[in-house]
Amino acid sequence: MSPKKQEYVVGIDLGGTKIYAAVVDHKGRILGIGRKRTKAELGFETTVQRMAICVKEAAAEADVNLDEVIAVGVGSPGPLDLKRGMIIETPNLGWKDAPLKASLKALLKRPVAIDNDGNVGLLGEYAYGAGHGCRDMVGLFIGTGIGGGVIINGKLLHGFNENAGELGHMILNPEGPMCGCGTRGCLEAFASRLAIEREIRAAVAGGAAAAIFDNVEKPDAPLRSKRLSEAFAAGDAAVVAAVEKSARYVGYGVASLLNIFNPEVVVIGGGVVEAIGEPYVRLVEQTASQNVFKIALRNVRIVAAELKDDSAVLGAAMLAWQKAYK
Repeated sequence: MSPKKQEYVVGIDLGGTKIYAAVVDHKGRILGIGRKRTKAELGFETTVQRMAICVKEAAAEADVNLDEVIAVGVGSPGPLDLKRGMIIETPNLGWKDAPLKASLKALLKRPVAIDNDGNVGLLGEYAYGAGHGCRDMVGLFIGTGIGGGVIINGKLLHGFNENAGELGHMILNPEGPMCGCGTRGCLEAFASRLAIEREIRAAVAGGAAAAIFDNVEKPDAPLRSKRLSEAFAAGDAAVVAAVEKSARYVGYGVASLLNIFNPEVVVIGGGVVEAIGEPYVRLVEQTASQNVFKIALRNVRIVAAELKDDSAVLGAAMLAWQKAYK
């Protein structure tokens, strides 16, 4: 059954630092958006209320009545319990056993579907972006944390307990830095934006110069992607070293994923990749190619996400269409 012209869905990207909602039509066009800071520290209920406000703001911008929105899809940090629609726990938000699906449905009075943020980001790129037309695909999204996902023969891989795809938590060094998940040496602990910031601050504490902190009112405030981008482009040595270390570790992770899944396309996205651009992806590709069976790399494309900030909301929108017409 094809959707009617007056029917729409909303996709929501729930991130560690921001909420992004978009009204999407059946052609994948974004008609209106709403954005807010996540403010997870204020509690789960407050964040869900902020998500609902974003949905209403997006609908207003799109000139769409909420009655015309037939479903809402959400990409959330995990692990998740998809059957119950709950966040089991999420280190970057600090919640456990959070009833995301039920709470959002109660506020919006619309059907809600949730999935891992990495999965929906990958689904967006698969349907509308860098992976369009392929059947086997892996994605890594480097932001506050690291999300990921796997598509095999055109379908998201959810696994036995429906939590496959936590690619950011593959362990690269059991004696490495502590990850927010409580384990040492995860890819996320080596390569996320928080890891990059940790490396930069450690270098400065050790006496290295870092212009990224010049003329900053609050040097202890979290580094934003824009400032990271500017410092990298300017050749700030501490920043370049930290970013390149991140890309190398992502490359090691990609090498393992190539050997395990042998995808046609590997998509690298997220806020860090958007900030740094092609140099980051090329270093990932270079490192992966040096650490993989050559047959697993043959004719494989390692590319930047095309949809940038829209990957997850468009993937969440696809999730909503699937919910509506299941």
